[in-house]
Amino acid sequence: MRGNVHLLDLLIILGAVQGIIFAIYLWFKPLKNKPASKFLSLFILSFALNSLYFTSESIGLRGHLDPWTFLPFYCSFLIITSFYYFVKYLVFPHKKFTKFDLLIFIPAILQVLYQCLFLIWSITDREGLLKFDYVVYTMSDIIDVGVIIMAVVFLLLILKMLHQYQNKLLDRFSEIEDFSLNWLKILIYSTIGLLILFMIPAAFEILTDHRMFNIYYPLWISSSILIYWIGYSTWIRNQKVVPEEAEELNSKDVSLSDNTKQYHEHLMRSMLDDKMYLKQDLSLKTLAKALGISSGYLSQIINQYEQKNFFEFVNSFRVEEVKKKILDAQYSHLSILGIAFESGFKSKSTFNLAFKKLEGITPTAFKKQNSNKKTS
Repeated sequence: MRGNVHLLDLLIILGAVQGIIFAIYLWFKPLKNKPASKFLSLFILSFALNSLYFTSESIGLRGHLDPWTFLPFYCSFLIITSFYYFVKYLVFPHKKFTKFDLLIFIPAILQVLYQCLFLIWSITDREGLLKFDYVVYTMSDIIDVGVIIMAVVFLLLILKMLHQYQNKLLDRFSEIEDFSLNWLKILIYSTIGLLILFMIPAAFEILTDHRMFNIYYPLWISSSILIYWIGYSTWIRNQKVVPEEAEELNSKDVSLSDNTKQYHEHLMRSMLDDKMYLKQDLSLKTLAKALGISSGYLSQIINQYEQKNFFEFVNSFRVEEVKKKILDAQYSHLSILGIAFESGFKSKSTFNLAFKKLEGITPTAFKKQNSNKKTS
């Protein structure tokens, strides 16, 4: 035991305490997306408890197999599972928690039960437990390896889930800024970095059977920072709950009828003549309703006839509208962004993304390029 408090220990403890307070607050005062908020609370709480578990040994509160060693603070499996379901319920806030979902929490439950069992053993017969200390350290190594494997699998599943979700947005909406979860990728990559920081000292301990406190500091300091960042990012997106329309999955292709060509012509007239694309909140569902067909049918028509998803289809008309207005002196009093809003775009990020993807250059470069043609 070290018996002194390092400045880094103090920072970790302060971060953990604030994390616990924030987790409790989230649990009783959840954000608009309640299921995601609950799992975020568990994620932050388990992370904070792990931080306290680490510092309790670092500052000398926890000794060799004493009762402090087995307090159920080391909840590494709970960190992974709660993070997975936090992301899942951000993407699918209306999904129900099933019995199968409960099975995924079994490793976390077993880890807590294991700690409670050895906690009782340590209190009632510590001398007897010391004779089997190799069992404790072997179990700890097994848990660490299991955590690493589970973390890798779940992070891959999360990345796949986000990729599928992003594709669904592009198939259903012309404006995805409000529902995009790209910010989560930063969180995931940060978590992967933390996993690497955990794997290095864990592998060192398993291979050398030697403990070094200092090599864990980067992990727990980074963890404290990550907790703040997760809370902040989720909090500012409190009102941006994914609509049920984005959750609908049409796993089977809709059969196209003999009237498909007529529907396609009707679709093109609604875009070219009625300029439906000028509606900023235009979605697959609203456009399908205007055409008198199902969303799945309309999606199939766009995919087959235009070879585009809904996002690309609608925004291609908007980009063409922007190009015309940029070259029209009548709109010279407007900025490029102002023209974009006049042409149906709702956000700067979607406009820049769509324009660059379709034209290969930025809107500013397009305007400059065509201005040079006029003067030459």
